[in-house]
Amino acid sequence: MSIEGGPGPEQIMGKYELHKTPEVDRSVSRLRDHGEKVKETKLDRVSAHFGLIEKALRIDRDHFISDVKADLTKEFTINLQNEDGTEDEEKIDQLVLGLFESEKEILRQRGMGADLEEYGDTPRPDDFEKYKQQIRDKKVEQEKTLGIWIDYLGDKEADYYPVWFKYLALRSLKKMGKRDRDTGDYSKRSANTLQPFPDLSREALSRTLTAIKQMQDKRTLLDFEKINEYPDDELSALAELDRAAAKGDFAKLYAHFQNEIEKERRERGESTAGEWRHFPQGSDPRILVSTLEGKGTEWCTAGLDVASGQLERGEFWIYYTFDKDKKPTDPRVAIFLIEGEISEVRGVYGKDQDLELDFVDIAREKYKDFPGSEKYEKKDHDMKLLSEIENKTKSGKELSKDELIFLYEIDSPIEGFGHGVDPRVAELRKERDPKVDATIVLDCQPDEIAWSADQIQENTKSYIGPLFPGIFKLQNLENIYTSFPEGKIRKSDLEIGGKTTAELEQELIAKNINISEYAKDMLHSPDFATLENPEQIDLVRLKVRDLGFPSGATTDQIYAKAAEFGLELCPAEVAPHQRLKDEDQPLGDWYRIAMKQITYRDGYPYAFRLEHDDDGLWLYSYWAKPDNKWNAVVEFVFRLRNVSLEP
Repeated sequence: MSIEGGPGPEQIMGKYELHKTPEVDRSVSRLRDHGEKVKETKLDRVSAHFGLIEKALRIDRDHFISDVKADLTKEFTINLQNEDGTEDEEKIDQLVLGLFESEKEILRQRGMGADLEEYGDTPRPDDFEKYKQQIRDKKVEQEKTLGIWIDYLGDKEADYYPVWFKYLALRSLKKMGKRDRDTGDYSKRSANTLQPFPDLSREALSRTLTAIKQMQDKRTLLDFEKINEYPDDELSALAELDRAAAKGDFAKLYAHFQNEIEKERRERGESTAGEWRHFPQGSDPRILVSTLEGKGTEWCTAGLDVASGQLERGEFWIYYTFDKDKKPTDPRVAIFLIEGEISEVRGVYGKDQDLELDFVDIAREKYKDFPGSEKYEKKDHDMKLLSEIENKTKSGKELSKDELIFLYEIDSPIEGFGHGVDPRVAELRKERDPKVDATIVLDCQPDEIAWSADQIQENTKSYIGPLFPGIFKLQNLENIYTSFPEGKIRKSDLEIGGKTTAELEQELIAKNINISEYAKDMLHSPDFATLENPEQIDLVRLKVRDLGFPSGATTDQIYAKAAEFGLELCPAEVAPHQRLKDEDQPLGDWYRIAMKQITYRDGYPYAFRLEHDDDGLWLYSYWAKPDNKWNAVVEFVFRLRNVSLEP
């Protein structure tokens, strides 16, 4: 594992003294307890630690990433809570004053004296609450943006990156603040910053690794054959980049490539005319990478190391549009196949690599004949409908009820070809008034929607506001939202009982549902039981923030608060029964079953999780320690307490 030249394990140890950390101590002790010899050198200690991480990603990826996310969220994001889980009012008040003064400073810099006078010396009471909510929202955004990095680096897609580089990236994030608009560099991140973490650019990440590896191999990023062709300013910039690569300055390199990609993207043409090009498995990755250089695709394939790994496993079909000389030079769509089956379809719209709407049909005409194309039918449908809505909005035409239901994702999430939520959904919603649209989407008259508990009448059909004790006893409420549309509380029924564990497991296997090893062991635990006779129960699915925890909460806090609203823990058998019922779970969707934990043989408490990923439907497990902290957007399923049995 020893690496000459640029930064590898040795340089990371120098930056973070990794070999001295408790986690490395634990890894070394664990290996020695199992009879393995680990030398007491810096490199051997770190190599042993990284080796265990690689093993965890192979054997128990899901639990490992969940644990890493919990630890880093606690360490990296701003803490707004006291040790007992209550909000740290003193700290939040200080942050409110900081936000207030920041807004005043902006007004001063803009010369807006009249507006500045209206602010006064301290925030007004109503403004104070507004600022507090902004701070809670910023905390949630920090957890979300950090989680995107952790999920990606822990995903199979990122297995092309060495563990030492993943470690370097994550540790660097802790110090990366806001990107300066003028210099393009990141400011230093403080412990109390409210800034989200940097956007994840897969291409910038891949090119950062390539730069560091090139420094290891060639000790420079400069092409000495062209040294006399560099303009002075470009030569100076490359020399600075050389120094950054030599030091393993992830933030500097990453920012540089982000700036380049954004510049390249602005120069992209508008034409859709072009042609497909095939890059077979085992072909020269340098040829592929050369067609992506300077194009701002945001594809990780633009880095030589990642492209090499991908072409070892599969093949690419890439659609290039013609330039002014009628040459196919501008990549717009990529289809990656492994063993002849579609693994990914990506575009170049935004950092999440969505397909540009004008290229959806072009992509479909190509991928429809490949095995695995059926997975993309809903994405294709959703992107076409989104395109129609975008065009109608631009031309000032009214949207139909069905189009509004789609736009607000009432029946199902909008699926695109990128990694995250298509940014156009939020852009289109910004153009609309949700209070007006709610009456159409929910099929209610304005007086049939209550926006607070005291507005609820006998004729109220829909409630949009904070939950309160007894809300689920109100039989006239057809829809419950804590906010519209993202705060939908989903109610459903489920039949449990009447089947043995063995019968449930056989049904799961017969329907090609994946069962993780931990989940399989939980099904066979003495703590897992099934009812002899069938029983109908009601379920409620909600987010942590719906329970009144805008900054997240622990397992115990979530369970206790849910009980106040008339919810209770699910019997463990809800998980396999719900897994069998929820056959149409959207791709990328996942939720946790709120249940009494089952202690696994490793001594940790676990519960079930249901997920749909690229490998299909899953019955997973997750760590559910009482003090595990869950962020505000994590979803749990509870059982609705039987009202007829209450005194």
